[in-house]
Amino acid sequence: MPETPEERQRRLSIEIGQRAQLFKKLVDEFGPRVLEITQQNLIEEVRAWIESLPLPQRNLPAMLHILWNQVGTDLDYTIEEQTPEHMKMCVTRCMWADEFRKRDAGDIGYSFYCASDYGYCQGLNPKIKFSRTKTLMQGDDCCDHTYDLPAADSVSSGD
Repeated sequence: MPETPEERQRRLSIEIGQRAQLFKKLVDEFGPRVLEITQQNLIEEVRAWIESLPLPQRNLPAMLHILWNQVGTDLDYTIEEQTPEHMKMCVTRCMWADEFRKRDAGDIGYSFYCASDYGYCQGLNPKIKFSRTKTLMQGDDCCDHTYDLPAADSVSSGD
């Protein structure tokens, strides 16, 4: 039987609490380099995973489909600008940021979740230019995601 949204939220809250507690200890013992390694590992894993998917398109509409349209109730976001070559999103609520920040572990959450955005872009199409100047995880009022991909760099499965 699939878990309800409430059961999923409870399970994730427990998992995040455990991860935050463990990584606070690791950072205390070994320093912030632990989070740098974690972040780089996540980016590489996500890049390889997305790269391996047999996607018919590797462009910004595909980014919207495989990443943003799958977030369910974990995030609240709006699409502020969208063309085939440019997309700007504003995330105003993030379950992950809420959970990590209430544990005073935004730095850990950033390494485990926010960093994956770079891996998604690299794996989908390395020519996607991704930028973000604010994150909820780091205490800002939103996450401002911007994606740019010139039409000439858009990749289809037949390319």
